[in-house]
Amino acid sequence: MEVEIPKKRRRRVKQTMTLGERLLQTAREARDMARRLPPGIEQARQLRRAREAEAIVELERFLTGPARSKPPRPR
Repeated sequence: MEVEIPKKRRRRVKQTMTLGERLLQTAREARDMARRLPPGIEQARQLRRAREAEAIVELERFLTGPARSKPPRPR
């Protein structure tokens, strides 16, 4: 007796914005929310979220950008 397990369907979403754009939007929204919050833990969380998103954008730009300089070729 064989039991058939249904396959999970993968949700397909076509992104309209690049990863960097989405991360910068997240950072802007987190900073806006932090401005509206009183000083405290939640405000600190939102500011950290914004800084992390901006750091990821910088890292992504560094990794996907053109090579700074090629290593010298041995002769």
